[in-house]
Amino acid sequence: MYFRKLPHVEGVPFITEQVPHPETAFLLPILSDAEEGEERIRAALLDPTCTAYAFWLDGRLAGAAVVRWEEDASGEIVYIAVAPDLRGRGYGKQIIHVLQEELRRRRGHSLLVGTANAALANIAFYQKCGFRMFEIRRDYFSYIQPPIAENGIVLRDMLVLRYDLE
Repeated sequence: MYFRKLPHVEGVPFITEQVPHPETAFLLPILSDAEEGEERIRAALLDPTCTAYAFWLDGRLAGAAVVRWEEDASGEIVYIAVAPDLRGRGYGKQIIHVLQEELRRRRGHSLLVGTANAALANIAFYQKCGFRMFEIRRDYFSYIQPPIAENGIVLRDMLVLRYDLE
């Protein structure tokens, strides 16, 4: 397998690799925490408009991300995940930092990310990473039946946050 290594980002302990579409299956388990159907995740991994990234720490898969890059080099984070036993150590923020540097390298201007209206920790996390509220995709999660709740709030809308390069 050949994965393209991304340039090292100062202060980030990961080795970051861009994963070719035919080789993305190994990312499925770590991305499955997104609480979406496996088929939706698999479709994003195989979508030619998306780029998959693997984040390695001490020889093990520590995280993954899938980004849809637009022709103007702006992007949307479709999926992002950190291995469950590594959460809460700042690795998610470091993955975001790597993606922000990739945006800069591509000469893009903004990076979008969406999260559920009920995912209060995610909303706070993205804002701490420099994202700001951008739009609401109403009834985005209506395909989840029966509806599920997080923090006592029914998942209904997707909140989209945006990071702008200055």
